[in-house]
Amino acid sequence: MKTIEATGKTIEAAIRSGLLQLGKTEDEVDVEIITAPSSGFLGFGSKPGKVHLTVKEEAVIPETAADTDRAENEIKETEDTAETAVEATEDYPAEEAALEAKAFLQEVLDKMKIPVIIEKMVKEDRIILHLHGENLGVLIGKHGQTLDALQYLTNLKTNQGHGSRHFVMLDVENYRRRREETLKQLALRLSGRVRRKNDKVVLEPMNGYERKIIHIALQDKAHIRTESEGQDPYRHVVIYYQE
Repeated sequence: MKTIEATGKTIEAAIRSGLLQLGKTEDEVDVEIITAPSSGFLGFGSKPGKVHLTVKEEAVIPETAADTDRAENEIKETEDTAETAVEATEDYPAEEAALEAKAFLQEVLDKMKIPVIIEKMVKEDRIILHLHGENLGVLIGKHGQTLDALQYLTNLKTNQGHGSRHFVMLDVENYRRRREETLKQLALRLSGRVRRKNDKVVLEPMNGYERKIIHIALQDKAHIRTESEGQDPYRHVVIYYQE
């Protein structure tokens, strides 16, 4: 197995750097966090984060066009469900995972000197941590990129060392719900343009959760087909006209 060390101003940046060095996607590696940024997270400290990326033995690179298409479809199906999947097991119950996630997130935000109240909610398919406080826009970032990065790190830490996995979703003052409505309206508006011009529209890169919102919003629209294309962190949705 090949293992490399990568660094970055944030854990997400370090992981992205390692993936680029290996030429792999996140599904093809195991990630181990070695060092978090020293004084907080996402650029708030002077010491970079450090991770180890190990290529999984079972990872197979497609060699033919047919294999590539089949692999991309499998990746899409996995990404569309992975972020809503929680495997409830006796050895690592959801409630325990929620407490661990909350404690870790609280520690990170304390180091960032951001006062926040964290409300946890355990659902059948996910753990939700609602963040409440004043001036929390810094935790959201452009199109939720900062929130997504913080969520990714929380999931890595929460599930590290456990056989089962729980998906932890972070939300700041109902940003996720507002973002979902914005994406639905965007999808409908762009699909109308695609039908009028018999063309296609390429959306900006989004995480798997947001891409799923687009797919679901347009799945029953006549003459419209959606596909996720590209590789993370640049994976995006393309809306196609279909006869």
